[in-house]
Amino acid sequence: MKRVAGLGAILLAGMGFAALVLELGVVLLLGEQPKFPRRVVGAEFGVRINEPGARYRHQSSEVDVEFEINARGLRAPEDYPYAKPGGVRRVVSLGDSFTVGYEVEVDEVFSAVLEAGLRDRGVAVEVLNAGVSGYSNAEALLYFRRELVRYQPDAVLLSFYGNDLVDNVRSGLFRLEAGQLVQTADRYVPAGGLGNWLNTNPVFNWFSEHSNAFVLAKERATFLLKAGAVEENREHLEGEGKGNGADGDARLREQRRLAAAILTQLAEETRTLGIPLVLQSIPVPNRPQNPERLLELFPVEEFEPRPDVLWFPAKRVLDPLIGREKLYHERSHGHWTPLAHRLAGSALAEVFIEEVGWGSPAAAP
Repeated sequence: MKRVAGLGAILLAGMGFAALVLELGVVLLLGEQPKFPRRVVGAEFGVRINEPGARYRHQSSEVDVEFEINARGLRAPEDYPYAKPGGVRRVVSLGDSFTVGYEVEVDEVFSAVLEAGLRDRGVAVEVLNAGVSGYSNAEALLYFRRELVRYQPDAVLLSFYGNDLVDNVRSGLFRLEAGQLVQTADRYVPAGGLGNWLNTNPVFNWFSEHSNAFVLAKERATFLLKAGAVEENREHLEGEGKGNGADGDARLREQRRLAAAILTQLAEETRTLGIPLVLQSIPVPNRPQNPERLLELFPVEEFEPRPDVLWFPAKRVLDPLIGREKLYHERSHGHWTPLAHRLAGSALAEVFIEEVGWGSPAAAP
């Protein structure tokens, strides 16, 4: 037994030494890795949410921010009852990691800036940050339909980012048939129970927050899993484009039509509720070809204009400062800096005041 114990100790020491060497090698060769644990789990209503009650940190060479998730999966230090307080308007803010606020503190996210801007103008309002990392428009639609509508919102803000085009396909939740949107799956939780276990496992999460080598391996594995899911769900795209697998332009057209159809469905559901929908388009930085140019990937041509749907391209307020100010983090995952959030949130407040009409006393709830 002593010999076995000794061999075990030697083995553990060897593994620890190898892990240390690997960790140092990653730092020396590739630099400090962004450590952004993704505490996302499947919910009973079929799609993912932020792990309720989770507390964790995001750290990179540029940022060190704290995440606090409330009891129902919203990024907020407090819980919100489903019943809306009297005289208060509510905005539900939907989207992916830009919306939940990767790389910024909770009070710096554009949703919080929007809330503060409206309150400064005398509007009693709560903006609920329901962003979830990795979300697609398809998941956002089901999240709103099955859960967020219970908060009795007076408006919905959905923020679109270019990777939504692929993420809608990856989810496999919807496809187009003869130009009509058809739901093809009821649930989407990547890796199912295993994914939930990993994202809530304290050991896994500790390494996600502290180990450069572990994070590097995890990010690579996540990339491969996403790529595989996209290929597996290509069949959910509109049939017109089948057979053009090698044609990138055809795929992009299919993805844009699918995204537009999903957003149109969300618009139909907000119209039924009698509330406006604001679509914020977050531009994609054109790196490395032209770092001083932002790309607009929102499917404007495919989306039918509607009087109760407002489209706000954030490119409008970011373009004047591109190349002059730091708008996107450069040594991590490329999310907005506090400045970009502040610009977008302040402009959104103007949209709600001037275009939604919340600046008018007659429009008070």
